[in-house]
Amino acid sequence: MAPASAPNPLPSRKDTDFNYSKPWVFDLKTTGPNKTVDIGGNGVSLSMDAQGRVRTRMLQLIRQDQGGFGLDFGISAHLVSIKIVETNVALYHMKLANDIDMAITVKVAEDGSFVQYAEATNKGRACIFLPYTLGLNVSLNRASYSQLTEGGPIPLPACQNVLTKRGLTSLRVCNPYLDAQLVTRLDIDGQPRLLHDVQDQEVSNATLDISVNGKTCIPPGASARFCASFRLSPDTEQHTDVFPDAQLRSDIIQQDMKPRWRDDPLLTTYVIRRNVEYILANCVLPVSASTAVIRLLLETLANITSLIHASFQNCYEEKIRFAAQGHIEWVFTKAKRPHGFWHRSYLATGEPKDPSIFQLDQQCYPLLELCDYLQYFPEEIDFVRGIVATGIIEEILTMLASKQDATTLLWPTDETPGDDAVIYPHHFSSHVLMWRTFTRLHQLYVRLGSPSGCQALQLDTMAAKIKERTIKVFMAENHAYEQVLFAYLADGCGKVIFYHDGNDIPTAFAHEWGFVTTPKEVCAWRATMEFALSPANTKGYCNGSPYGGLGSMHSPGAWTLGYFQELAYAASSGNVFAMQTAWRKIAAAMQWDGTFPEAVCPKTAECTSKAWFSWPGAMIGALLIRMKFNGQEQVLLQTHN
Repeated sequence: MAPASAPNPLPSRKDTDFNYSKPWVFDLKTTGPNKTVDIGGNGVSLSMDAQGRVRTRMLQLIRQDQGGFGLDFGISAHLVSIKIVETNVALYHMKLANDIDMAITVKVAEDGSFVQYAEATNKGRACIFLPYTLGLNVSLNRASYSQLTEGGPIPLPACQNVLTKRGLTSLRVCNPYLDAQLVTRLDIDGQPRLLHDVQDQEVSNATLDISVNGKTCIPPGASARFCASFRLSPDTEQHTDVFPDAQLRSDIIQQDMKPRWRDDPLLTTYVIRRNVEYILANCVLPVSASTAVIRLLLETLANITSLIHASFQNCYEEKIRFAAQGHIEWVFTKAKRPHGFWHRSYLATGEPKDPSIFQLDQQCYPLLELCDYLQYFPEEIDFVRGIVATGIIEEILTMLASKQDATTLLWPTDETPGDDAVIYPHHFSSHVLMWRTFTRLHQLYVRLGSPSGCQALQLDTMAAKIKERTIKVFMAENHAYEQVLFAYLADGCGKVIFYHDGNDIPTAFAHEWGFVTTPKEVCAWRATMEFALSPANTKGYCNGSPYGGLGSMHSPGAWTLGYFQELAYAASSGNVFAMQTAWRKIAAAMQWDGTFPEAVCPKTAECTSKAWFSWPGAMIGALLIRMKFNGQEQVLLQTHN
């Protein structure tokens, strides 16, 4: 499967020199997409299969080749082309065995509703009776929280699905335990499908089993148009019967003719574009955002005139600003801290999921995000002043002061950034991140002129002390490797562990940030990265071929975050061969929609863990933007299999 402009079998998606502005073509009789089609907007996220059906239980339905809810034509197509046009629109095209040319558009509207619009054209010489189904095998319940390292499951609330008719044209599903409703309607050729044959249904702890079936006659050369509309809203909201008209698809097709991103055919642009759009579509809920995600959005914003065509720049800028500011507001004002610190994971309500676990790195990221936000949005200085005025930063700094070990002058952590328990209490990359955080906060306070010049000076002094003590404790000789490295964990009294993890991004940035400066420090850092990206890192490096690389004890396989570190280190060293080697791995690990899984098989580069993982794509996308504008992108474009 690979991008194509014609419905023909295509070479492997691991090739890097196709026109990535074209739709992807899949042969459903051999290999369909191994990941859903994901679009969204305004808090609504959709995951669909290769036929445009919405998935309710994504992985199970994909493996069993079962349809989700919504429009279903019982399609037996051979080749299907799919294109995610923008954050909230996906286009499908397929030819059915009975001379039907089928085009399907799925769009999430600004009001949070979504539609499936299908246009079936009879290319034959005789009338065709096309069967259709509007499936409502749906359960309206709270989504399950998922973690690979759960601190304990969260029971789902009671589930009761009640389906009732609203007049003769609309259906309503509600769950009294959630105060939510889903209203749907099917129009055919501009007329609502009457629902005389549908009976009310009520089930507990199960999905509904309702379908609206029928056939429509399509004369030769004519088309039939179907529009299934869905709106999810609070149970108290009155539903208005306002649905899209038949002009929907033609408007979207005309819109699709206008390219949004410059250099759209390039794989590098495809990775940047698709990860930006995936974040804006599916990760804009504040609890889902991360520093990596925000970083890609802000890097895109800083280079928006060079990345995106002028007519679409305002749209992307508005979405990026909304996502970044909303995330910061949530973290600083909604996320609860019953123990004084930010927790490793949260529920959408702001309640911490695992309240007893303290991760040192999690205290740094919100502060860095605030600094980044002001850097990229200097006109929002009053918003940042408002965050500072709440006193939350002072509370975090006071909490951190109370956590500092009096003997070693280091900071302990319960877990590493990979959510793994520590053997020794002090973690190297988290201290690099601490130094970076205090340095950036110093700069922020100087710029704001508050809360006092004395406070800013104290932060600068503290940053210098963190760096001095961290280098002294963690720089040690690895006798097995015969090099002086920065250790992974330390007890502060001479005992260390040598290891490097795919999650230890701050270590990879230690040189660029200026944490290591002297020849001795830089030499130790380079030795650390060389060790990390080699089989000598026995517990962290996945030593398989051809796609082996840095991974994690957390999950088996080569991690795409490890590929990112490999590419970043090669780029910082100017090593062309290493850059191209890392890029080939990244291209192979990329899923069809430009996003990345957590880990892949070293032999095939197929996903082995967490297909929906926003961190790697965000990190890789941000790095590619920088490489694009410092001339290194050309090195990647010269890579061939």
